[in-house]
Order: sequence, then structure tokens, then C-alpha cells
Amino acid sequence: MRLAPRRATAWRRPISSLQRHLTSIGIRKEDPARVWERRTPLTPDAVASLLRDNHAQLEVEVEMCGRRCFPDIDYRHAGAKLVPSLSKEVDLVLGIKEPPVHRIQALQEARPGKKRTYMIFSHTHKGQPYNVPLLSSFLDPHHSQTLIDYELLTRPKKGNPNELKRVAAFGWFAGAVGAGEALSMTGLALLRRGVSTPLLGLPRPYTFPSTAAYKAALRRCGDEIRSTVLTPCGTGPIVIGLTGAGNVSNGAKDMLDAMGVVWVTPEQLVDIHRGTKGMQTQIWACQVPPSAYYEKLDGGAYDRADYKAHPEGYRSVFVKKLAPYITTLINGAGWQEGCPRLMSNTDLAALLAQAPEVGHKLVAVQDIACDLEGGLEFMDRITTIDDPFCVGPGGILISSTDILPTELPADASAYFSSRILPYVQHLVAPKLTTGDVAETIERATIVRDGRLRKQHEWLMPSVDKWRSPSPPAPLGAATTSRRKKRVLLLGSGLVAGPAVEVFSARSDIALGIASNNLQEAQALTKRYGGNVETFSLDVADQVELGRAVSAADVVVSLLPAPMHVAVAQHCIAHGKHLVTASYISPEMKALDEEAKQKDVLLLGECGLDPGIDSMAAMRILSRVKRENKRVTSFVSWCGGLPEPAASNVPFGYKFSWSPKAVLTAAGNDARYKLGGKVEEVKGEDLLKRHYPKVDVWKGLALEGLANRDAMPYADKYGLGEVDGLTNLFRGTLRYQGFSRLLESFRQMGLLSPDPLTRMGDSWGDFLLASLARMSEVSGTSLRAGDVESVLRDLLAKEAEGTMEALRWLSMLPNTATPALPSHLTSPIDILAYILSQKLAYSPKERDSCLLHHAFEIVSSSTPSSTSFGSGETTSKQKVTASLLHYGTPGASSMSVTVGKTLAFAALRVVDGDVKGRGVRGPYEREVWEGVLGSLEEAGVEVLEDWS
Repeated sequence: MRLAPRRATAWRRPISSLQRHLTSIGIRKEDPARVWERRTPLTPDAVASLLRDNHAQLEVEVEMCGRRCFPDIDYRHAGAKLVPSLSKEVDLVLGIKEPPVHRIQALQEARPGKKRTYMIFSHTHKGQPYNVPLLSSFLDPHHSQTLIDYELLTRPKKGNPNELKRVAAFGWFAGAVGAGEALSMTGLALLRRGVSTPLLGLPRPYTFPSTAAYKAALRRCGDEIRSTVLTPCGTGPIVIGLTGAGNVSNGAKDMLDAMGVVWVTPEQLVDIHRGTKGMQTQIWACQVPPSAYYEKLDGGAYDRADYKAHPEGYRSVFVKKLAPYITTLINGAGWQEGCPRLMSNTDLAALLAQAPEVGHKLVAVQDIACDLEGGLEFMDRITTIDDPFCVGPGGILISSTDILPTELPADASAYFSSRILPYVQHLVAPKLTTGDVAETIERATIVRDGRLRKQHEWLMPSVDKWRSPSPPAPLGAATTSRRKKRVLLLGSGLVAGPAVEVFSARSDIALGIASNNLQEAQALTKRYGGNVETFSLDVADQVELGRAVSAADVVVSLLPAPMHVAVAQHCIAHGKHLVTASYISPEMKALDEEAKQKDVLLLGECGLDPGIDSMAAMRILSRVKRENKRVTSFVSWCGGLPEPAASNVPFGYKFSWSPKAVLTAAGNDARYKLGGKVEEVKGEDLLKRHYPKVDVWKGLALEGLANRDAMPYADKYGLGEVDGLTNLFRGTLRYQGFSRLLESFRQMGLLSPDPLTRMGDSWGDFLLASLARMSEVSGTSLRAGDVESVLRDLLAKEAEGTMEALRWLSMLPNTATPALPSHLTSPIDILAYILSQKLAYSPKERDSCLLHHAFEIVSSSTPSSTSFGSGETTSKQKVTASLLHYGTPGASSMSVTVGKTLAFAALRVVDGDVKGRGVRGPYEREVWEGVLGSLEEAGVEVLEDWS
């Protein structure tokens, strides 16, 4: 829309700091951890309008985001500039939900002193404890940040100038979606009682492109209901109870009207409950005012003015007078501390006890207000769009999702955008706006130029308390403040850099790096700076290790996997959490019960593989479960490889992580299921039984090896019984030729962990000693000239290619090589050493990490015995998840995907977002959802295809 020129208006007072023109607007992408947050503060049409009206002065940046309800290309067509992240020049940052603190700090540090304004739902103005760090990030006069909160954009009500109403809110959409979710949940709740109704077939709101389309579905469902006799469990007709009288309840009422419910008064509920004739072909609804469920403690009637002044003098009689006659409650009424609860835990217990034989009528509760343990005391958790309800007392289904409007994101965004556009326009060009826009912005400003506004100064003590110092508890010898969360990083090797980068970006994190290579650790601090200290630590020194662990909040171990158990034991002893990227070993798993008793989390498998692979799988499987489907096949491939241009070397491989770990993995036993048949492969046969061609990326000549035992993943991922799966396979990707050459090296004895007794002084002597042990000339000394003939006898047609690789690696007799390491005696250690020298990345080369999951899914109603191999017509859906990530000369892809995954998981633990305890993997939503979101923000994105 185009705004009319501003008429001459006298402001009541000058507001100079808001009169400056802002020349650059940035629309941030919502945090990836908020998977379902698809709304946007400004639509492409609104952006086009702003640019038309301010074409000479304004630039709009839009962070690229594949989840947003409006495609990126629409913003480009509107005239915006698409960017991976907002530039330091942005004057005004617009979003929906509050941004992470580190994103605000990053913009501040990119251009110190830059005046910048944020318009968001900050959730800070009520003193919310969980967002005190966010509020604090704005309170620095040196950075001159201004915070405007949408929730405080208010203007006087018509006819009552002393009362303010919000001008920009999503309440109607929360009510509309909440009602729709309540109806779908009612269908499921009644099914659990043994009754099927047309509500069971009503799709959830997020499956529709618009509000109009969803209303049409509600009308169709209502028509079907009116042609059906509903007899839910003998408890009478279906009755929906709706509380609240504002926008939320209006949105809910509009959706119920679309279905065609019959509205009754609270006084009629008893008659509806007792009636039978004609009652069972309708859904009844009752909008319940506070006067129907609140009364004075002395039994007097509800009085609105008196209640607002003295809420402590009232009690709720909802359970006594209304709840016994309601099938589903949609709560749209807010609650404040000191007010009586709509239903307390005691009230609910009384309701459940009223009809122990026939069962209570209430089967579902949709709490749109989402006041934890508030008006509905038993509502003690926030549900999600993925898992929309939990089972409460008496089997009642309870839903309390706090981002309901994003289920209809396009319509909700269009409405919201139209409401805030005049205020954005005022910040850009005050002369083009009229009326009381400036005063509205004034009321909504919490922080201006790094200082709290006068009406919000009462928040400062909470910020000061959060910032206040506490007694020192050194990691090495440093002191920190109370607000610093202490992370101990054990190790400073190949993947440490990206992990340190993540931790050091958080000003509330104090990171200590403990390493036996202090120079290497100090190089990390020089590169990343921040709140990082280093100290020397030999992890074999159990006293010093215990001391370091005791001073941390969370320990992150980059040590070799066998060392994790000793670290975990110290963590349990000192009550500290541990995060690693390694597979959970049987020895680690044995610590599960002890860790739980000490309230300690030992979180493993938070790297790439294992790690991102499991997290990506769990995200898909959560949707499979939500859509009432099941998996019949799961095949997964993962690998770290050089970019194609760097792969023209023996094995087609270069090392961005431990060479010995790569060589050892090629000898692991494997078990999997393909084509309905379970296969077991011994480690010595793994390379011979490789898959010579794996077509998962066009243009890449890949092969694969089975990766360990895939069978436990049926349980880990919740895939169901192995017998019900056609395929269950996990594999490792390599370039073609890797397995044949490494198998030749294995036959030569070069992968043996057993020490060589006589090895000589050169690489040629080492090769001859290993060949002598493996060949049939045992007891006879081999000479340099015997190598080729022995290889031909041992390797047959593979001998020539192997000789070429040995020559390239300078391992043949009489070739120049680095000095033979005298401290190593086993062939696998010595081979790992030479490969780390010869197959290292050059400064300009890049590595890559590849991940590919392939699922086949069917409806849960499809019998498990169905065969899909011979003309079966049952519909299968193929779903994939893919990651192809390239490193940079400064940070390998392997280090990024492992190090950052590990760090993001540790941050979720240290922030208290992971509630589980004991030995755990990344299989719970509280781990994988947030970590995948943070990785996406860091440029590591797993793409899904549900076509």
C-alpha cells in the first residue's frame, strides 16, 4: 500500500532520537532452531511499498531463508537485496521472535558504536528471567542500540482514551489455529475412547495454504458431522467450551462458526448434556464469560471492576458448574499471578473422581494462552507443532503450543505486516506519517541508545544481578563473573578450531582449553580471542584432570574415544556434564545409572557421523510419526572426502582427521539388512565386500563400505522391528578405487596392529619386514629386488596398481622418504604416519563432507507383512536428506561439521536446554532440533526432499 503524504500535525513533544532517517532495513531470518517459525514482519509487497515511497534513501536487506512463508525470490522482485547475513550497515533490524544474543553482539562488534534499532517481540518488558541476557545485550551506551517491542505498540481505544489496545498482534490467528488444532485433537481423543468421528479426518491447519482453504475444510467436516450420528462413549453430545473475549477467542469463534457449531449459553449446558433427540448430529459450543466461572469467596456474584481490583477475593467454580458438560476446552483467557486459576490441580482431580465408572466427559484441552502452571495449573509444558499434545491426568489430551499463528504463516504475516508498516515508515521517513504514530513508537521503546527508558528502569536490578561478579573458580587460574558459563575443552587438535570459534562468539561463555600441546592451544586463542584461556594438561594426571573438570560447568572432550570413560568418571564425581563426538562405547554405557543418580548428562555422538547423520534422521522421523506413517527402508551414506580436484592421489583420499581412525574403521565388523536379508561381515572381509558404485551425487564416482552394526538403529531411531524393514543400512563413502587399494595394503600386513620385531632403519626395510610376515617365504629374508615378485604372488592383478601407489608414497626400497619414526612399531601406526605426511591437504585444497539418507515410508495402516518387491501396488513415499559441505583453506569441512556440531550441542547443555540425564545420544528433540538449527545458521544445512 502507498502511504498518503503527512498532513501538518503538531507533536505533543519532540522526540529527537526517533526523528533521524534510517536508510537501511534488515529483515532477519528467524532462528533455525525455531523450525516452524515461518512468519515474516514485512511481506514482499510491504517491502516494495517502502522502496517506492523512499526510493532515494532506502535499502532493504533480507536474510536468505528457505523456510520463510514468502520465497526469497519474491523479496528480490520487490527490490530487496538478498544476503546470507545482515551487514554491519543495517540501521533497523526487523524480526518476529527475539534473536540470539550472539547475533546481536556480532552486529555490534562488526561496527562498534553504530546506532541500530531492533523491532521484535523481545519478551523482556515483564522482566522475563530467561531473556535478561538478551535485554542486557542492548544496554551498552557505547553501542547505542534501541529496542522497540511489538507487544508495546499501543494506541488509545476509541471512546476510551485512557485504555490502550495493541495495534500489532497475532491473537486472532492464534485463536483460529488453536480452535482447529482443538478439533483435530478432539477427534483423536474420542478415538482413544473407542469412538470414531468425522473430526478424526480433519487435517491440521498447517497443511493448508491459507485461512480460506482451512475454513472450506471445516465447512466440509461440519457437513459430514451433520449427516452422522455422534455417540461419543455415552457421555452425551460433543460440546466445545471457549473462554476469553478478545482477539484470540474471536479467531477461535470464527473457525467454529465455519464448521457450523450450534452456540448455547452456559445455562443451557445441563440441558444439552441430558438431551438426546437431535443432539447427536451436532457439535455444540459455548463461549464462557468470567461471570460464569468466577464467584466471590463469600458466594457473591462476579463483578468485573471489583475482580480487577481484588482478584484474590474470587474463586473458580468452573469444574463444579461447567467442566462436567464440556468435551473440549479451548482456553483463550490469560492469567496473572494472584488471580484464581480456571482449573487447579485439585479441581482437576475432583473432576476425574466424579464419574469413575462411565468416565469424565472432558477429553481434550487446548490452552492457547500457554501460561505454564497458570490458569490451568496442570498445563506444565509447552507442546510443539511436531508433537502437538501430551497425555495429562485421566488420559486428557493437552495442547499448549505457543507459536500457533505460524501454522497459517502467509495470512498471519500479511495482516501483521500491514499493521506495523506505518511505524516502520515513520522510522524511515517521519515526514510521510500522520497521527499518533510517533507516540505509539515512544510507548513501545524499551531501550533507547543503550539505556532503559524511564518506565522500564525497574528492569535494571535484574540485569545488574545477572552481570554481578561471583567468587572466582579458575579453570586454570582465571576468574570469571557469575554470568559466565564455564566450558572446559579437552584437546586442541584438528577439529578444535571451529568449536573454539563457536564458544568464543558467546560473551557469556568462559572457555578453557586444556591440552598437552600448549603452543597449539595458544594458536587457537590468538585466532579466535574472546573469553578463552589455555593451560597445559596431561590427562593421564588424574589429580589435575579432576581439578580441571571440577571447575567447569560442561566438559567437551576431543580426546581419543578410549579416554572418554576416564573423563566421564571425573564428570560424575564432580557433578559436571560431558559432551563428545564419539560413538557411545559399552564401557561408557555402563556409566548410565551412576550418571543419572548424580544428575549428570554424558552426551555422545555429537559430531558428523555419528552426529549430524542421526539428528537429520530424527528430524525426518518426527514428521513421519506426526503424519501417522512408518518406515519400511532406511539406507544411509556418509563420508569425508577431498574435493574432486584434490583427489588424484593414492586412495583418492586425503586426511582432515585422524589417519589411524580411518584405517581402523576399514577393519570393523559390520551387520545390516538389504533386500530383506540380514548380512554379517567380518572386519577382515569388509574391504573385499565393498559396494563399487554408489550413485547418490551426480558427477562423483563413489563407492561405499558398510559402517559397523546398523541393527541397533532400528531401536535408536524408532524405526520399529527389524523384521518390518526391507533395508537397514549405514555406509561410509569413498572415491572409487579406495577399497581395492586399501585391501591390498591389508594383505601386505600394513593394517596390522601387531608390532614388528625386526623392522630396519628405512621405509623399504619396514615394507620388507611386513611382507615377510605376510608372504609364504616365512623364515627367509626378503631383499629389495623381491618386492615386485612377492606382490604379484600376493595380490595378483592388483599388484601393478599397488606398486604405483607405494612408489608415489615413497615406501619402496631405495626411495627417499621422511625418516622412519623410531617410536612406532606396529604397521598400522607407521602407515598412518606416512599417510598423514603424504596425503595432507595443501593450503589451497578443500575437503568435503557428504551425507545422504534415503527413506521409504508408507501409511501406518499398511500391514507390516506387505511385500514391495513383486508388483505390490501399495503406495510408497521416498524421502531423502542430503548434505554436501565444502571446507575452506582455513577450516576443513570435517572440522566444521564435527567441531561446530559438538560445540552447539554443548551450548544447549550449558544453557539448560537439554533436560535428559545419564548416557545419551542426540536422539531427543531437545538436542537435535536446536543443533541442526544452529548448524544451518552456520552454513551447514541438511536439505530434505519429500517429493
